[in-house]
Amino acid sequence: MKNIVFLLTAFLLAAASSYAQEPSDPFKKERENYEKLLKTKYALLPHRGTFLLPVVYNTIPHEDIYQAMKSAVPEEKGDVYKNTEAEFQVSFLLPIDRNFLHTNFDLNFAYTHHAWWQVYNSNWSRPFRETNYMPELFVRHIDRSFSKVAGFDFMGFDAGYVHQSNGQIEILSRSWDRLFARGLFQNSGYMLFFTGWIRLPEKSNEDDNSDILKYMGHGSFELYKTFGKHSLSLQVPLGAQYQSLQRKLKKYI
Repeated sequence: MKNIVFLLTAFLLAAASSYAQEPSDPFKKERENYEKLLKTKYALLPHRGTFLLPVVYNTIPHEDIYQAMKSAVPEEKGDVYKNTEAEFQVSFLLPIDRNFLHTNFDLNFAYTHHAWWQVYNSNWSRPFRETNYMPELFVRHIDRSFSKVAGFDFMGFDAGYVHQSNGQIEILSRSWDRLFARGLFQNSGYMLFFTGWIRLPEKSNEDDNSDILKYMGHGSFELYKTFGKHSLSLQVPLGAQYQSLQRKLKKYI
């Protein structure tokens, strides 16, 4: 009986000691920097990436909508859209409320502006071929339980609403709305984002993007690898119907 009491006491003391001692945080510095930024009033944080690609080659710029207009202008003006263009993106996050509704979630607003600019097409006044506007409103939970998944540290997750639109009117308009959840994992210079979404339904007579899920899928997998100040990224849509995309491309090739 004494041995049982001794073993039980030793077990409880060991458990209490391990509970009191917080496990080491391999990304302590990153977490501290993030917390410091969140405490800064009106801080704009990076979100989906801000970049400029001076030269991008598009094999099939869509310009069917402008065929009627092309017939009314001189032939020497050439194609409305050239294959070579520039691409840039500006994306930021604005913290709104820490511990939203007295929970462990932070409320955030984010905005991403993604544009393809025909800067080398002087014949057509260097137009913007496409501009996408994407505001988001979501909550974020930073994980502090030091969970691991397949050797990666689970950093946290987001959940919320996102709208994406090209800002055009009538037949040129393309937009869609969705609810999403996104998880972040990190390990040794690698970052993994898993995102899933559900498209919000629209009336059939107002839906200008009825087949968007065929090309965007139902989520995405993103992998980032950092090399000092530089990084490489790979993004793969999940659940996209590539056969439908191939059939669509054949129309223009």
